[in-house]
Amino acid sequence: MATLSVRMRDDLKAKAQQLASEQGVSLNSYINATLAATVAQAETLAMMGDKFDGVDRDRLRARVMKFMSTTQSGPEPTPVEIERAIAGKPDVGGR
Repeated sequence: MATLSVRMRDDLKAKAQQLASEQGVSLNSYINATLAATVAQAETLAMMGDKFDGVDRDRLRARVMKFMSTTQSGPEPTPVEIERAIAGKPDVGGR
Protein backbone atom coordinates (compact mmCIF):
# COMPACT_ATOMS: atom_id res chain seq x y z
CA MET A 1 0.00 0.00 0.00
CA ALA A 2 1.33 3.41 -0.94
CA THR A 3 1.78 6.30 1.44
CA LEU A 4 0.98 9.78 0.23
CA SER A 5 1.36 13.17 1.83
CA VAL A 6 -1.31 15.61 0.72
CA ARG A 7 -1.33 19.35 1.18
CA MET A 8 -4.77 20.87 1.65
CA ARG A 9 -6.28 23.99 3.04
CA ASP A 10 -6.90 23.92 6.79
CA ASP A 11 -10.62 24.59 6.35
CA LEU A 12 -10.96 21.71 3.87
CA LYS A 13 -9.20 19.35 6.26
CA ALA A 14 -11.49 20.44 9.10
CA LYS A 15 -14.60 19.86 6.98
CA ALA A 16 -13.37 16.46 5.82
CA GLN A 17 -12.52 15.53 9.40
CA GLN A 18 -16.04 16.52 10.49
CA LEU A 19 -17.62 14.41 7.74
CA ALA A 20 -15.41 11.46 8.63
CA SER A 21 -16.32 11.82 12.29
CA GLU A 22 -20.04 11.93 11.45
CA GLN A 23 -19.61 8.65 9.57
CA GLY A 24 -17.60 7.10 12.38
CA VAL A 25 -14.45 6.57 10.33
CA SER A 26 -10.94 7.96 10.33
CA LEU A 27 -9.97 10.82 8.05
CA ASN A 28 -7.71 8.40 6.18
CA SER A 29 -10.60 5.97 5.57
CA TYR A 30 -12.90 8.82 4.55
CA ILE A 31 -10.40 10.20 2.03
CA ASN A 32 -9.74 6.71 0.61
CA ALA A 33 -13.47 5.98 0.21
CA THR A 34 -14.15 9.38 -1.34
CA LEU A 35 -11.27 9.02 -3.77
CA ALA A 36 -12.34 5.46 -4.68
CA ALA A 37 -15.88 6.68 -5.39
CA THR A 38 -14.56 9.51 -7.56
CA VAL A 39 -12.34 7.14 -9.56
CA ALA A 40 -15.22 4.65 -9.98
CA GLN A 41 -17.48 7.44 -11.19
CA ALA A 42 -14.91 8.59 -13.75
CA GLU A 43 -14.39 5.01 -14.97
CA THR A 44 -18.15 4.42 -15.23
CA LEU A 45 -18.69 7.63 -17.18
CA ALA A 46 -15.86 6.69 -19.55
CA MET A 47 -17.32 3.20 -20.05
CA MET A 48 -20.81 4.60 -20.61
CA GLY A 49 -19.42 7.11 -23.08
CA ASP A 50 -17.89 4.26 -25.05
CA LYS A 51 -21.12 2.22 -24.91
CA PHE A 52 -23.25 5.13 -26.10
CA ASP A 53 -20.89 6.32 -28.79
CA GLY A 54 -22.96 6.63 -31.96
CA VAL A 55 -26.28 6.10 -30.16
CA ASP A 56 -29.14 8.46 -30.96
CA ARG A 57 -29.43 10.18 -27.58
CA ASP A 58 -32.91 11.58 -28.25
CA ARG A 59 -34.22 8.13 -29.15
CA LEU A 60 -32.55 6.60 -26.09
CA ARG A 61 -34.06 9.28 -23.85
CA ALA A 62 -37.51 8.63 -25.33
CA ARG A 63 -37.17 4.90 -24.66
CA VAL A 64 -36.07 5.50 -21.06
CA MET A 65 -38.90 7.96 -20.45
CA LYS A 66 -41.42 5.50 -21.91
CA PHE A 67 -40.13 2.80 -19.59
CA MET A 68 -40.18 5.14 -16.58
CA SER A 69 -43.77 6.15 -17.29
CA THR A 70 -44.89 2.51 -17.06
CA THR A 71 -43.40 1.82 -13.64
CA GLN A 72 -45.81 1.30 -10.77
CA SER A 73 -45.50 2.28 -7.16
CA GLY A 74 -45.50 -0.45 -4.57
CA PRO A 75 -43.14 -2.63 -2.59
CA GLU A 76 -39.76 -3.43 -4.03
CA PRO A 77 -39.41 -6.97 -5.38
CA THR A 78 -37.44 -9.45 -3.33
CA PRO A 79 -34.15 -10.85 -4.67
CA VAL A 80 -35.95 -14.16 -5.32
CA GLU A 81 -38.63 -12.37 -7.38
CA ILE A 82 -35.95 -10.57 -9.37
CA GLU A 83 -34.12 -13.83 -10.08
CA ARG A 84 -37.38 -15.48 -11.15
CA ALA A 85 -38.16 -12.57 -13.50
CA ILE A 86 -34.70 -12.72 -15.03
CA ALA A 87 -35.04 -16.46 -15.53
CA GLY A 88 -38.46 -15.95 -17.12
CA LYS A 89 -40.24 -18.05 -14.48
CA PRO A 90 -43.80 -17.23 -13.39
CA ASP A 91 -44.28 -15.11 -10.29
CA VAL A 92 -45.30 -17.22 -7.31
CA GLY A 93 -46.30 -14.35 -5.02
CA GLY A 94 -48.91 -12.91 -7.35
CA ARG A 95 -47.02 -9.64 -7.80
